[in-house]
Amino acid sequence: MKNFKRISICVLVLAGLAAVKAEPVKLWETGEIYNAPESVAYDAKRGFLYISNYTGGLKDGLPYGQQCISKVNLKGETVKFDCIENLTIPTGICINDDKLYIVERFGIVVYDLDAEKVCDKFYIKTSNFLNDVTVDSDGGIYVSESDTNVIYKIKGRNVEKWLDSEEISRPNGVLFDNGKLLVAVNSDHYLKEVNISDKKVTKIANLGDGILDGIQKCRDGYLVSDFMGNLYFVKPSGQVTELINTRAAEINIADFEYIPDKDLVVVPAMRKNKVICYRLGQIEKND
Repeated sequence: MKNFKRISICVLVLAGLAAVKAEPVKLWETGEIYNAPESVAYDAKRGFLYISNYTGGLKDGLPYGQQCISKVNLKGETVKFDCIENLTIPTGICINDDKLYIVERFGIVVYDLDAEKVCDKFYIKTSNFLNDVTVDSDGGIYVSESDTNVIYKIKGRNVEKWLDSEEISRPNGVLFDNGKLLVAVNSDHYLKEVNISDKKVTKIANLGDGILDGIQKCRDGYLVSDFMGNLYFVKPSGQVTELINTRAAEINIADFEYIPDKDLVVVPAMRKNKVICYRLGQIEKND
């Protein structure tokens, strides 16, 4: 009887701990088959992932137009490695209205997911490092330039320096959400929001030393990655919860994707040349 009570108590304690916080569970990882995967985007309509193969920077002497976007299913199986070819060192990608927007060194390439072909290109006149992309509810395209203080906006055929401010110096990840532009700012390691209407910049949370990278909307807050191997959940109030830490294994978390209806986080482990998928699970502790 005593042993039964002890077992019951242990079960209750373990159950209580499980209810406090469920760690993300790794579901699959690919082999080391990609060329420095930098960004992942999910096409919910067709059920495929797209992965940008970055490979390196122009300073490495890599030839122009030699990189590609890979197409992968939700089991981590490659459908077509070179689905979109002839790109020059692509970084951030996102999907909006059946179009895949791709940042490369010269601007934005737009790929029609229905027609399965490139349908448009926007040239941005700069030699600096264009990085991430997001699209607002009116079709405006925002592009971060990570070695400056600049975020570009493309509307129609017009390309402009939409915001040039030290408040968003060294911007990386960008995400449009309900009238706001979320920006991962690496000069001071803050997640910030910019009001689209008046361009007022507001600090949300400081995420510590590192290289802030991707941002995705998640539940009542945002997921934000640190390239060195951290994934955080950040509430608009500034509360921060670390969900994943792969620094010790030297697994980078670059511009990841979050799939809300499946509760999946898909991570491009850039320096490991592979992609890893986690089920997120519970984020915060129960009260």
